Amino acid sequence: MITTLHIKNIGIIEDLSIDFQQGLNVLTGETGAGKTLIIDSLQMVSGGRFPKDMIRKGEKYAFVELCLYEPENENSVEGNIIVSREIYANGRNMCKINGRMVTVTELKNFMKQFIEIHGQNDNQDLLDSKLHLNYLDGFIGDKIFKEKSKYQELYNKYCDIKQELANNFGDEKERQRKLDLLQYQVKEIEEAGLKVGEEEELEEKRKLIVNSEKIVRKSSRSRSINF
Repeated sequence: MITTLHIKNIGIIEDLSIDFQQGLNVLTGETGAGKTLIIDSLQMVSGGRFPKDMIRKGEKYAFVELCLYEPENENSVEGNIIVSREIYANGRNMCKINGRMVTVTELKNFMKQFIEIHGQNDNQDLLDSKLHLNYLDGFIGDKIFKEKSKYQELYNKYCDIKQELANNFGDEKERQRKLDLLQYQVKEIEEAGLKVGEEEELEEKRKLIVNSEKIVRKSSRSRSINF
């Protein structure tokens, strides 16, 4: 559960700390009092999008810190988890979980297990057929998620192999081009009439020719001196 929420430099909020009690907590107030800003702050510290124009006018950054009491969570320290996020006017983000810096994506994935925010029109998502499969998976529970994880692992391997084949052989046109080249090279090798040991034989002939040239040059130089 959330025990403390600390907000700084968001909209009309300069510096605010809210202590929550166990059970149902209700925030009330007049229009413009800042209720929505508190929800926006929760979204921000949960890794959600946060426009820079939400930073309090004249300030360089906005800051939200959240204390969660989750004694059974492996990340808790003495039962508490401290999560914070700073967003600067230049776009820089700084996210931390118990003082350890993390990315926005890591923060978002971590906070999914603790906070779920619903708006007044969220019920319309029930009509979106693209989300129905997720609802069904959630209803089935952990068993389906384990199977999905195995499937995802195998599918990723399939994609890797498929990409490797594409990189090595390309599409049908590229495969045909490589096949034609290989066939041409094989034909050239066959027509050359190469035989075992030919390379060594040619190398010996080359050495003989080189040495012969050296002998001829030295002999020519000797005759010139004697003359």
